[in-house]
Amino acid sequence: MLLFNLVYGALALISWSAFFYKVRHLVRDWRNGELRLVCLAIASFATPFVVASPWVYVRVDRLLGIPNIATLIVYCSVAVSIVSFLSLLVSWSSAQDRVTMWHRLIVSYAVITVAAMITLFFLGDVSDGEHHVDFDTYYAETPYITEFLLAHQLLYTVGMVGLARMCRRYAAVVDRVWLRRGLKTIAAGAIAGLGYGPIKIVTLVWDLVGTSPLDEVNNVVAPMSASVSAWLFAAGFTMPAWGVGLDRARERVRQYRAYRRLHPLWSALTRAFPEVILLPDLYPENPRRALRDDDLAFLVSRQVIEIRDAQLALRPYVDPEVSRTARSFGAAHGLSADHTEAIAEAAQIKSALRAMEHGRSGQYAVTVPHDPAAGDMGGERDWLIRVAEAFRRYDDLDGMASAAGQEPPKDGAVPA
Repeated sequence: MLLFNLVYGALALISWSAFFYKVRHLVRDWRNGELRLVCLAIASFATPFVVASPWVYVRVDRLLGIPNIATLIVYCSVAVSIVSFLSLLVSWSSAQDRVTMWHRLIVSYAVITVAAMITLFFLGDVSDGEHHVDFDTYYAETPYITEFLLAHQLLYTVGMVGLARMCRRYAAVVDRVWLRRGLKTIAAGAIAGLGYGPIKIVTLVWDLVGTSPLDEVNNVVAPMSASVSAWLFAAGFTMPAWGVGLDRARERVRQYRAYRRLHPLWSALTRAFPEVILLPDLYPENPRRALRDDDLAFLVSRQVIEIRDAQLALRPYVDPEVSRTARSFGAAHGLSADHTEAIAEAAQIKSALRAMEHGRSGQYAVTVPHDPAAGDMGGERDWLIRVAEAFRRYDDLDGMASAAGQEPPKDGAVPA
């Protein structure tokens, strides 16, 4: 029982979190029919995980005074969830006449099925104790309950087929990445769910005319398929919500890593040219605190701009011979063109800073920093990170091998 409580509890937590996330949007846009369907689908999907939990199941029965009434609530909620999501997918169609027709067919079938399920449940006798785990097996041959189970399993199967087809269809055309992934995940869950409904139907029908040999499959494979389906549905329903948050977290970590890797180069250049810093108070004294900044992307973009501005100011001190030496080093050691250019740029900066420190200026031709990104901020950031890594490792001309991530020449010489 503990396992069921834990599994259902985890699924309920995931599903209800998604519901409350979407309700925030619904409160701001109550007239949005699609949002209402989404919230209804998620709420009715999450309800069974709460009610079916053995700890809650028995208390619902006692509260309402009807044995196994929780099963009826669970099955009706599943029906509402499937139909709500199917209706949502149908509403995405651009053919409005077909939308109206399919909406009416889906809703009508669901209403008739749920009404039949309620009627059959109360006509049957399920008062022989509470069966929150084995209800389907225990009452499979009970008059009216057999039909109750058949009605539910048929709607479930039809719903799974519809969800699988429509989710795959719309996943191919939506432009939101996490919505597309969520639809594909729900489609996979619907396919997994077909290992539950059809097996239950075949077993129920077979037991009406004899003894089904599929009892073991019915008791083991079907529940496993339903569990896999439930997990995939929970992930798919919630994916558009947590997926965006995951992307934001990843981007924040990526920007923080960029900030930390650019910091040594930025720090060296802005010490030489503090006037290039537009907003001095923007930067924390401790680089580790940058992660707390609300707009970390802006902080990184300012680093990139200020590094480039400082490089332009450093041009009178740049010695072209340093670049030629670095390129010769890269060619001699079989380095890639980008790796060589990064080392050359780092060497130029280091050499120019030293020349500036010693007051040697105006003796070289004006050069323009290497710019493979062609003005793209993301590409510029990534390129300067490579330069910053080489700059951090580079110390002097004999340190080019260290900047390249290789052992320095034994004689300390740099290839000409």
